[in-house]
Amino acid sequence: MVAAPLMRGGNRNIALIVIEGCALVFLAALVASSRSPARPSLRGALVALLALAPAWLAAIHLLPLPPEVWAGIPGRADYAGLLANAGIPTDRWRPVSLVPDATTVSLLAGIPLVAAFGAGYLVHLRQLRLVMVVFVCLAFGEIGFGMLQLAGGVGSSLHFGNDWGSSRVSGTFANPNHFANYVGMALAAYVWLAWLKLMEQRRYPSRFAEEHLAGGRMLAVWGAGAVLMLVGILMSRSRGAALGLVPTALVAIALVLTLGSGAQRSRRPWLVVGAVLAASIALVGFDAVATRFDLERMAGDAPLRIVQAVTTMEGAAHFWPFGAGWGTYYEVYPRFQPPSLVGTADYAHQDYAQMLFEGGVFAVLLMTVFAWLALTRAVELVRIALRERRLPRHAMAAALCGLGLLGFLLHSLVEFNMHIPANAIAAALLAGAYLRPLPKQDRKEGPSDD
Repeated sequence: MVAAPLMRGGNRNIALIVIEGCALVFLAALVASSRSPARPSLRGALVALLALAPAWLAAIHLLPLPPEVWAGIPGRADYAGLLANAGIPTDRWRPVSLVPDATTVSLLAGIPLVAAFGAGYLVHLRQLRLVMVVFVCLAFGEIGFGMLQLAGGVGSSLHFGNDWGSSRVSGTFANPNHFANYVGMALAAYVWLAWLKLMEQRRYPSRFAEEHLAGGRMLAVWGAGAVLMLVGILMSRSRGAALGLVPTALVAIALVLTLGSGAQRSRRPWLVVGAVLAASIALVGFDAVATRFDLERMAGDAPLRIVQAVTTMEGAAHFWPFGAGWGTYYEVYPRFQPPSLVGTADYAHQDYAQMLFEGGVFAVLLMTVFAWLALTRAVELVRIALRERRLPRHAMAAALCGLGLLGFLLHSLVEFNMHIPANAIAAALLAGAYLRPLPKQDRKEGPSDD
């Protein structure tokens, strides 16, 4: 968690080596300390299918096939002809992936995602709380660094050569959008930590009275932190991150609805959320935020993104059902890239289209399995809330982490956050916390740490 954001969000080879090494050590410790496996279930099997995706995708995309079989895979016949014309032997065994080295690197980068998902899914709640504290502290550090970038202006060396103008910040990330997405997910974790603390204050009022943080004072302190996080998101001036503000507002309302009683519950959510948003926009400046949502500018940018997404889907259809191979978009997409898109397209700027391009039917399988798990968990949480008139601590952790994950998934409709290790690791952590098993006794216990 600490290493991932420091070097362009982990999206550099040296950074990935460090992150993958840490993840392997953690996974080894997790396996060594694991308890006896639970009774097999469909839900457990689907979770295992998601968690082990890098392993079985490697077996599918990197297993060498006979030349006759390889040439018969959709989309490979063209390359067989090019190899023959170039004088390269076509009688060798080749894997499904068109660029095996890129697929190997991509799937190795999935190791930290497995570790983060395992952390969210398997650790004790107090351990998850500690990880979320680290996550939130890192986000505040990114915001502080972004403020230094803003203060330094366009020519500041703190921008690391990025040219985003004088009013946009990116922290240690290479892109303001990735920076905003990271802080947006941390905001969900922050709200959960605030909820835990505020509920403890309600349970043990005498302890917090001694700390002079009882009642509204504590809410004001946590609200100030939320303002700072929203300021960080607004400083990025990321339009895509605005999609994440919808679940963020739901997160804040979910927190405030647990406080107060009677008429207070109908007023307080809107007052608190409105005050936080108004204070955040006032600190950044309304003009700085509004200019990024200029309709003419958005209309000019949208067609290029749409063209790239459409041509990416055309490539996905060409390689269906096996895909071009995980991690091969940079090398393979140029043959589908129209002249209107100038430059090299490293990513599709639409994560789901790129997943279909690279993974084909296997990407559909992963998305379907996760969607089923996520929807069934949402139904389960709604049933608990309706039956119990509240969400116990484990269920609240799942709900708030799920809303933070929703912001990430919405932003991925117009960005490539899934390909930025720091963001993908944070999202995997939230996904594990969202899908973690809910203990039966949770409905009878208070919001303690254990």
